[in-house]
Amino acid sequence: MKLLTALLLFTLCAGANAQRRHDPLNDREVDQLRETAQEPQRRIDLLISYARDRVVAVDRLRSATKPGLDDPAKMAELLSDIAYLIDELDDNLSMYNGHSEDLRRSLRHVIAAESDFLVKLKALDATATPMQKRRFFAALEDASDSIRTSSESARAMLADQLEKKGEEKHKEKLDRQESRDSQSEPAPSQPPPDYNGAGGVGRPPR
Repeated sequence: MKLLTALLLFTLCAGANAQRRHDPLNDREVDQLRETAQEPQRRIDLLISYARDRVVAVDRLRSATKPGLDDPAKMAELLSDIAYLIDELDDNLSMYNGHSEDLRRSLRHVIAAESDFLVKLKALDATATPMQKRRFFAALEDASDSIRTSSESARAMLADQLEKKGEEKHKEKLDRQESRDSQSEPAPSQPPPDYNGAGGVGRPPR
């Protein structure tokens, strides 16, 4: 009987924990990402916007004049979401880059956004009280590390794409020049008629 009761309590606790499990993305965001799987630029822009929403929420909590008792817990949750979204963003960039997608525009947006995210998180680290930091320090470190790693990867990827696209552009320029040169070359001139050959055919009259 005791064993049965213990198993029942364990099952109920496990079910409660599963219900409390936090999903970093809401249903609308999941649907949007699913719809843009074949559209790299739109998908990357969406991931940036989702991360920015969480960063704005973090900054709003940081600057609140009357912090709530559960604010540190909310902060930790938002920071975990940011780390998840940045890692997802980095994975998507690597996937699309592996398929030779042109990501130059998206990468510039990523680098600019992540630079702003780091500024906001540094402000949080600088202004949080020691007690607050104890509640969300690990999540803050994870989010900051994810952003720094992603930013370094994006910069390297952009440099590589710029180099490759520059080589392609140079090759296209050479191809166009060769095409123009071949079209402007004069047609080979025909040799003058030979009137000195044997026989009377083609010989001018006297």
